[in-house]
Amino acid sequence: MTWRNHLVRWRERVLGDRFSSRIGAIFFTAWIAQRVLFRPGELFAPTAAALTWWLITFQFALFVAAFLSRQPTRAAARGVMETLFPLACAAMPFALVVPYPFRPPVRALAGVGPLSSGLVIAGTLVIIAGVMQLRKSFAIMTEVREPVFDGIYRWTRHPMYVGSMLTAAGALLQNFSAWNGLVGLAFCACQVYRARLEERKLCGLSPEYGRYAATVGWVGRLGRLCPGR
Repeated sequence: MTWRNHLVRWRERVLGDRFSSRIGAIFFTAWIAQRVLFRPGELFAPTAAALTWWLITFQFALFVAAFLSRQPTRAAARGVMETLFPLACAAMPFALVVPYPFRPPVRALAGVGPLSSGLVIAGTLVIIAGVMQLRKSFAIMTEVREPVFDGIYRWTRHPMYVGSMLTAAGALLQNFSAWNGLVGLAFCACQVYRARLEERKLCGLSPEYGRYAATVGWVGRLGRLCPGR
């Protein structure tokens, strides 16, 4: 067997539904575990931070359930931009809150605590509504399963991206720096491009999605039209 055949078999295994679903479920299970182990003081405190903790943890639990129950792909992810790029996009908000080495100093902007908490809570609720409706079509990489048009998808065709931008904005207000501002802008730009990659793929496979995208935008009727049309 040539090295090319070995590479193809390795790629099919790594990007295959069962393997990638298990890896996704394991990752978010581990993330839930570390939240419980290292931040137990937030579990039952009557604060906005505690509410945020519970909502985000519930969001991750929904991710685990979605990974374990999702249906096979109609069109699998291919290439760096459909596999690694979405994963990098999904990880970018952590750079706003995790004190990684050499991160410039950050500060909470004065007087924006309620706004910050509100954005994070609202964004997380939008993500939860999105993944609960998406369910067996859930994915992080650019894959096509069955398109979803009901529930929150009647008002936004990208609820999980809209929600993630809201939560990132809230995190930025509490961890502000010029560098984090650039990270936040880059994250939003990457999410928009990531959505366009998905839509091109969806429009190529589902005429019904093309009609849906011509009437439902990012928020309401804002940002309509399908890139593949």
